[in-house]
Amino acid sequence: MKAVVLLDFWASPFGQRCRIALAEKGVEYEYREENILGAKSPLLLKSNPVYKKIPVLIHDGKPVCESLIIVQYIDEAWPDRAPLLPADPYARAQARFWADFVDMKFFEYGSRLWKLKGEAQAAAKEEFILILKLLEGELGAKKYFGGDAFGFVDIALAPFVSWFYSYETCAGFSIEEAAPKVAAWGKRCMDRKSVANAVSHPDKIYEMRRRDTKRAMKSVVLLDFWVSPFGQRCRIALAEKGVEYEYREENISGDKNKSPLLLESNPVYKKIPVLILDGKPVCESLIIVQCIDEAWPDRAPLVPADPYARAQARFWADFVDKKVFDSAKNLLMLKGEAQEAAKEEFIEILRLLEGELGDKKYFGGDAFGFVDIALVPLTTWFYSFETYAGFSVEEAVPKLVAWSKRCLERASVANSVYDPVKVYEYAKTIFG
Repeated sequence: MKAVVLLDFWASPFGQRCRIALAEKGVEYEYREENILGAKSPLLLKSNPVYKKIPVLIHDGKPVCESLIIVQYIDEAWPDRAPLLPADPYARAQARFWADFVDMKFFEYGSRLWKLKGEAQAAAKEEFILILKLLEGELGAKKYFGGDAFGFVDIALAPFVSWFYSYETCAGFSIEEAAPKVAAWGKRCMDRKSVANAVSHPDKIYEMRRRDTKRAMKSVVLLDFWVSPFGQRCRIALAEKGVEYEYREENISGDKNKSPLLLESNPVYKKIPVLILDGKPVCESLIIVQCIDEAWPDRAPLVPADPYARAQARFWADFVDKKVFDSAKNLLMLKGEAQEAAKEEFIEILRLLEGELGDKKYFGGDAFGFVDIALVPLTTWFYSFETYAGFSVEEAVPKLVAWSKRCLERASVANSVYDPVKVYEYAKTIFG
């Protein structure tokens, strides 16, 4: 084994970052191609036991994982050759910020352009173009993101230049029209030998994505009803995972009006939602969400990995089903003293949830997940509850309302739920 080994996959933009950095430094290394779609090598599993993924740089027998960390390590391990990060501490901090932005925003929304369709894809495209314009604003009139010198942010973003064609083809737009300075920067980067030798031809990238998407796609059908908060849970989960599916609206007004497919797929309860996955039905919304999480484990985890945290998430999601929905329905069905008692109970339930939320961004912490998906569809019914029962949810539980607004900023939620006034108009047809 050479002193430097890179475990990688040819099309990985993250591995390409490492290859570019090593080329800029003139470091000789042994390249080992990994099978990321099948059995991974014992060396990869040993070297990266946490994530079990490429790239991994092994230097003198010691593994370094995560591409941006690897690039910084390369810069520090060979400091006398072609500096990749600025010497000034503030400039270094800014470079790390924008490289992290590429990981957190650019890659995430770029991936959605080929994973999603229809309105969800259009929303992702708008967000992606905004991200490009933010990057273009940071680039300004400079040759590279760091100025005249090719460096850390350029290495973070340059591998995605070969993916531009895939983004454009899948989502139907022009990056050059949306962000001409970024497109020109991309061409300058491709003129560098370190970049040209590391990245793959755009057509080859596009064909790989097309084959992988087709291979990974499962036949998915969702039987649902537009205003159902239970069905909305499933739609949110599918959107978070970027899963394409066929939506079938059901008539839920009596068994005789329900489709034969629904009655066949859910003979026990005869109700929506039902997820049909490769011809096999899955019933009950919280069970469906967990099934979605387990069927596509490589995308946006919804349930925590830690067993205790998973148990807690399941407890609070179950609490929403057992307490929140029943109590909320009483606000719409009852009058007078019975409704007042129901209102007091409902507010107490919301306060218990607010206590569990605490000062966290989401119920699971920084990551949107299972409990958020369980509860957030109900928040579009808050206006109906307030109107029927004469109170303010925001006054009773301000942190919970702030949480709901954060959730609604997510495309997966915003595209799955309906305007509170429209929900109220529907509630009036049911509850009077």
